[in-house]
Amino acid sequence: MAAVTIEETIQRKQSDLPAFVVLPAAKLARWKLSGTTTIEGTLDGVPLGRRSLKRWDEARWFIELPQPVLDKAETSTGQVVTLVLSIASTALPPELQALLDTLPEARTSWESRTDAQRRMLREELLAVKTAATRDKRARQALLPAAKPEAKRSTGLPSTPQPITVRLIAQRLPGRTCGAYSEIVVGLPQKTGCDPAGVIRADVREARWETAIAVGHRDGAPTFRGPAVNGPPHERFLYLAWIGRKAGAAPAMFRRAKLRLDAVPVEVLKQALGTGTLVGRLGLTDGTGMPLCASVRPPAITWTAS
Repeated sequence: MAAVTIEETIQRKQSDLPAFVVLPAAKLARWKLSGTTTIEGTLDGVPLGRRSLKRWDEARWFIELPQPVLDKAETSTGQVVTLVLSIASTALPPELQALLDTLPEARTSWESRTDAQRRMLREELLAVKTAATRDKRARQALLPAAKPEAKRSTGLPSTPQPITVRLIAQRLPGRTCGAYSEIVVGLPQKTGCDPAGVIRADVREARWETAIAVGHRDGAPTFRGPAVNGPPHERFLYLAWIGRKAGAAPAMFRRAKLRLDAVPVEVLKQALGTGTLVGRLGLTDGTGMPLCASVRPPAITWTAS
């Protein structure tokens, strides 16, 4: 598809966010865009590489600009630049295509993804320099390693018994982290709901309590409760981080999964006797940001009260 040439001003909302240019939809009309599209081209003659062209609103699109490109073009925020853009090839990396052609399970995994997920994987692989690494990452994405069989447990009740989970968190990251400010953290009762009783992320210690029921089925512990999430073999409690980014309304930007399936069975047995399961953890990761992703021992210590 034919390239387009556009002159626009480089913009930046705040110093810690990427620079960008906004492109009128009318000037891209020949492309008949329907969603995020990978483009390539130049900025004042300097190659942009493969970039994501995203919708701003019905009348505009935008592209984020990497700082190395701006430095090489000797330009900055507020300057008018000339962009020559074309839609990038959608051909798949040869390593990914070979995987799809030879392994039916890889093809099935690929076809189960949305168009956006396929595009993201394609671009992730194209950014890798070596064929061996591209092949490895494609296999990791489409052929995830089989999960080890859960350890079989005994001594837990077949009929779920109620206990209280008490979470005690220290080393909170503070009210401002990265691009986010006014940060709070809470324990949601259901996935996707704003947590009730959020706590400021600059306190010395945060505590939450929630009721769960612990049982036993098919050789593994079971967990139920208003704050319990996840499939039967991967139950967890969420801690949701909410903050404000660039003046926008507060919104959840990270979540930590406190994995109940990682609680030692002996500790669960003791908690059924005492009535309380206590989890102690720090809420700042190694980069100084709010803790996120799956949290298991030793990142959290589980004991019976």
